[in-house]
Amino acid sequence: MQTINSKRRFVIISFDALSSRDMDTLKHLPGFSRLYRDGSYCEQVRSIYPSLTYPAHCSISTGMLPITHGVTSNQLLQPGRKDPDWHWTRDHIKTDTFYDAALRKGMTVASLLWPVTGKSAITWNMPEIYANRPWKNQIAVSLANGTPDYLLLLQKRFGKTRQGTRQPMLDDFVHQSALWTIKEKKPDVIMIHYVDLDSMRHHHGYASKEADSALLRHDRRLTDILDVLEEEGLMEDTTLFVLGDHDQIPVKNIIYLNSILKDKGLIEAKGGKITDWKAYAQTLEGSSYVHVKDRSDTETYSKVESILKTLESIPSYGIEKVYSSDEAAALGASRDAAFMLEASCGFKFLPDIDKPAVAPIPPAIDGWFEESISTHGFSPDKENYTTVFFAMGNGIRKGIAIPSMSLIDEGPTFAKAMGTVLYDTDGRVLEEILE
Repeated sequence: MQTINSKRRFVIISFDALSSRDMDTLKHLPGFSRLYRDGSYCEQVRSIYPSLTYPAHCSISTGMLPITHGVTSNQLLQPGRKDPDWHWTRDHIKTDTFYDAALRKGMTVASLLWPVTGKSAITWNMPEIYANRPWKNQIAVSLANGTPDYLLLLQKRFGKTRQGTRQPMLDDFVHQSALWTIKEKKPDVIMIHYVDLDSMRHHHGYASKEADSALLRHDRRLTDILDVLEEEGLMEDTTLFVLGDHDQIPVKNIIYLNSILKDKGLIEAKGGKITDWKAYAQTLEGSSYVHVKDRSDTETYSKVESILKTLESIPSYGIEKVYSSDEAAALGASRDAAFMLEASCGFKFLPDIDKPAVAPIPPAIDGWFEESISTHGFSPDKENYTTVFFAMGNGIRKGIAIPSMSLIDEGPTFAKAMGTVLYDTDGRVLEEILE
């Protein structure tokens, strides 16, 4: 088999929350129709559990399930903190990544908002990180975790486009930066993460006009990248991978597990803030971990288990399934929590301690829902809850429709195409699409 050598270029584009259900629209548009015509693809890609952006991108990067690569949630377990820290930095990933393998091979790598890459060895790095404390500054935290001279140059050229983390302005900034990077830096590998669609679905609704507009913007962004590759004479030597990380599901009601645990005497609070806890729900929107602080405390463990099983038996609480720690680990999720809960369709979990056990999502203000009315984090086995994958260009066969695959098949495939390897992965190399 012919493999692609290190002189080839690789463009890897992640469209957050891109769904299999979007393809009926996108396959008729200029960018995505070209992927169908000139490449190979899968319209039924299984995500991971929990199906959140950071665990998903780490699974894409490593070919591993969350339990193996170590990033089993978006945020750290920080009970009571209003805005917990996220798994922003590369050291949270406990296994190898395809971009580390590329770097070891001597390839240059650019990354724009690719999750969990802060403080990595990536050549030109704009990490996904935000200032989540009043005393922190966005530019300062980005510089501290990325490539300072590169970031300052992008800020000088395109910074006026951005308005904090608001979309679609943030993606417009990332997009302008990506096009410039391709033209001026010509990296061997570039990874780009766009979040526009995910944001619009969260705050305006799954099938809202705002989400539809984001889909059209994504096709234009894809087309722009293809055009730049052509204009720069890079297309012939480029392998392009385009993918999603998870789907979303509309929700109407919020489950406040920590309010229940507080009422049962398992969380202590003063002035609305947690002062101590025996059990705590680390909520993941479509699912939730439930931690028991002292796992040797059999009395507390049994009490929590009884509470959760009772809630599971009452449909109005919106809990579809309660998993033990061993059961969650078998699904590829965290082994550290005592339990894991899956929400029923139409429900999601949030961490507040002072709300009713279950409550409807508050109404929109000027068309914007503060609490997301469409979300993810659910089991990848939920019905009609898959994402997509495309490959096109140098070293890729045309016209191969893969019936089904998983996110964990992507990293090993990237590595093989780059002429390197990821060892002992949970996923497989998609040999059928490689020339």
